[in-house]
Amino acid sequence: MRQGFLVRVPGRHRAVGPAGSFWSRAGLPLRQGAAVLALVAVAVSVWLWEVRPFDSRHGLGVDAPSAGIGAAHAPLGAPPSMPGGHGGYTFMRMQGNGADPVAYDPCRPIHFTTSTVGLPPGGDALVREAVATMSQASGLQFVDDGLTDEPPVPERDPYQPDRYGDRWAPVYIAFATPGQIPRLAGSTVGLGGSTPRAADDGVLVYVTGSVWLDAAAMDDLLAAGRRDSARAVVEHEIGHVLGLDHVSDATQLMSETGGTGAGPSDGDRRGLAVLGRGVCRPDL
Repeated sequence: MRQGFLVRVPGRHRAVGPAGSFWSRAGLPLRQGAAVLALVAVAVSVWLWEVRPFDSRHGLGVDAPSAGIGAAHAPLGAPPSMPGGHGGYTFMRMQGNGADPVAYDPCRPIHFTTSTVGLPPGGDALVREAVATMSQASGLQFVDDGLTDEPPVPERDPYQPDRYGDRWAPVYIAFATPGQIPRLAGSTVGLGGSTPRAADDGVLVYVTGSVWLDAAAMDDLLAAGRRDSARAVVEHEIGHVLGLDHVSDATQLMSETGGTGAGPSDGDRRGLAVLGRGVCRPDL
């Protein structure tokens, strides 16, 4: 299949590395720069539709905010033009027409929050830097809601009015342990994905998401002075939140091997530019 047009069928993508994951703690402790880059080169996240870490119910009802919260009349940002170079992209999920990817509403900001639970020193700044990179590459606008004491749980409710008010819960980013998020057990170091909701006409739109980072592995990267590598991990998982899936090109951030650790490459940026051109849905 041509790169840039491959879409995996939900539930069929499975990790084949040690302990069923492409993240391996065998790369720890981080003794040399090469070892660190080798660790970062195996950045992955488990597919949303395979492991069901988020509420994947569609439709609206009592468990949804009032429609149109925070919606503008036009996209808040402008996706960059499609870059040249090489590399493809794939999407986590497609619309029913098979032609368009599921994406966030570009007419409202994507709020995000970082959990104080297990947060390493400088972890919140690391998250903000990664978010800024992915925002610039997609044109989607983010709003930092600061820190939250919301604990990491495997099944997160996308609508939490008692905590966040009458709106979709912000994208949640946490440094967690396998005890809190069992899917982080073994060699998995990162999980990421988003929750879709169906508009009146059946079009799916992402309304919130989560990123869970293995606290011990991220601590080791930061302690070894490999901050760029740690940031690439967060960027990779935010790529999944925005709707990108894995690609076979090892030079791309969304590669199953984690790319080069230098952030989004040309294929990643093309995919993010497409996702930044989602449809405005004030009815959600």
